[in-house]
Amino acid sequence: MLWPATLLTLLCGYGGAVSLLAAQRLATAVLLGTLMVLALCGLEALRRQHRTAVAEGESLGLELARRAAQSERRDADWQSYLTEQSELMRLELEHFVKERLPAAVRGRTVPPPRPQSAELTQAVADLFERVLCEVAEECEYLEETRRLVLVELAGRVQSSAHRIQSAVTGLSDRYPDDAELLETTMLADHAATQQARHAQSLKVLCGEWPGQEWRQPLSLVDVARAASGRIVAYRRVEVTGDPAPAVRAALAEPLIHLVAELLANATEYSPPRTTVPVTVRAVQKGAVVEVHDGGLGLATDRLSTAREIASGRRPLGLREVGEVPQTGLAVVGQYARRHGFQVDLGPSPYGGLRAVVLVPAAALTDDEPGGDPFGAEEARGLTSLDPAERVPGLVPHPTGTA
Repeated sequence: MLWPATLLTLLCGYGGAVSLLAAQRLATAVLLGTLMVLALCGLEALRRQHRTAVAEGESLGLELARRAAQSERRDADWQSYLTEQSELMRLELEHFVKERLPAAVRGRTVPPPRPQSAELTQAVADLFERVLCEVAEECEYLEETRRLVLVELAGRVQSSAHRIQSAVTGLSDRYPDDAELLETTMLADHAATQQARHAQSLKVLCGEWPGQEWRQPLSLVDVARAASGRIVAYRRVEVTGDPAPAVRAALAEPLIHLVAELLANATEYSPPRTTVPVTVRAVQKGAVVEVHDGGLGLATDRLSTAREIASGRRPLGLREVGEVPQTGLAVVGQYARRHGFQVDLGPSPYGGLRAVVLVPAAALTDDEPGGDPFGAEEARGLTSLDPAERVPGLVPHPTGTA
């Protein structure tokens, strides 16, 4: 009500002044009246402008308040987003460190990101994937370098063992009548055979395969006898069975190595004074080599794992054999996968385990076997030794290089 009261007061004042002046001078009164009207119009205009300015000020105040509230909401949303992204990043980083990165380092299949990780920014997701790729490539390079080094060293050990065998063979040929020397050379040959087998196992676990190949097929009975000569407790192995099935020459060496690893396990886990029976027989799908031990056997879960490894369904490399290497079944599984041998483990009636190796019919041959693998001993004049003292590992050296 301030503006109407002010205008009314001015109107009354100007009206009174004009009335007084009109009594004296009409022209002056008219002029003053005109000025009064103009002043009133100016005041009204100023009043309207003031009201407009006040309204705009109020409107701007409301807009500022609205924008301030909006800014607060956006700030709160941004803080919530940052908190959520931080939590997602923490969880994804934890998953990355515990699951994905170890798999990449070990060369296994890398698990996918967490489903919630799709809410992370694309740049962060790409960064995780790039780190995994670089780590996997570097580990693959280092693993291949390590593998090549181990293969080279194993090859040198194997070549050294073959040179030792050749040297002791030549020595026994030069002094065929010296029984004590012959016994010593047999022991040296047997030790070199152990050395060569371990080196060959290392190469197999590195993905390399024996370069040796027998000249002729070999009967499975002779395969088992030759395999027994590659273990420490060869005297405890008793081989019986059908001498007819013969394995093809190309598969004789892998099968000998496979059976040797099974015999090594069987003799190690059997009581020291017990024998390890090995039976060979023909079956409808090929031929079977059975190895029994008299140990304590394995618990159900460990037996299940051992069956998967020996059958080749769960391949093991150098990374998985453990700090104290358990290479026997790992090597057996590698040969089974590569050559189609079927290997199974189960309880044995002797109390321990029974290992069954099925040699498929495609790996067998009807050709005449190469004969007794101890022919090389007889050629060196070792037939005069007692059969119980002969070392089964003294078999003809395969052709080719290790």
